[in-house]
Amino acid sequence: MTTHHSDLRSMRSTARPTAGGERSDRVLQRDEHLFHEGSRLGQAYLVVAGVLKTYLLYENGEEQVLDFHLPGDVIGLDALTDEPSYCSAMALDTSSVRELELPDPEAALVSGGTDAALVLAGMHRAIRRLSRRLHMASTCTDQRLAGFLLEFAESQGRRGCSQRQLRLPMRRRDLACYLGLATETLSRTFTRLQQQGLIEVDNYDIVLLDQRGLQRVASASPCQTRHH
Repeated sequence: MTTHHSDLRSMRSTARPTAGGERSDRVLQRDEHLFHEGSRLGQAYLVVAGVLKTYLLYENGEEQVLDFHLPGDVIGLDALTDEPSYCSAMALDTSSVRELELPDPEAALVSGGTDAALVLAGMHRAIRRLSRRLHMASTCTDQRLAGFLLEFAESQGRRGCSQRQLRLPMRRRDLACYLGLATETLSRTFTRLQQQGLIEVDNYDIVLLDQRGLQRVASASPCQTRHH
């Protein structure tokens, strides 16, 4: 895997407490990196707004999308181990993150401090998503996309946003890579779900017309919905 070398001080203008004790948020523009593979992170980050992706870049230039991080997620947990980051993190649209003070793991379980609670909650979400992705390997294309759309809608709902009208900030190739599909296959799957009256697609804007129907697709046995 390719390791990017850069001055960490210039790469991350981390959020610092202001005079009033409040921490400001760092704003990232589309395609701007929060950190690169091989970086040593001094802190974890809370996603405040927007969406970031974490990914690996192989020697041949091929990219593997690992995850999409939505508001409320915590990234940069490599800082807990003082090991170099195994992946890179990049904003998919205008986003903001907040630096979190890294707690002592044992003290965090006892104190339940704000940052400690956020870090632990972020770890829990990451484990849940990893479990779903492991299960995804045995599911069909319709199930993968339906499950992703429902998960994205649930995240929007937690922030008080619409769970019916979604705007996906990621490029189709990134989403296809994340779901383990070819870009053409992903496009056909969007079309198929739209023809079934489950969603309405307008480029990056998606309307969930039938969430119960999507839930049935997402939870169906692979043999019931498999397409070749």
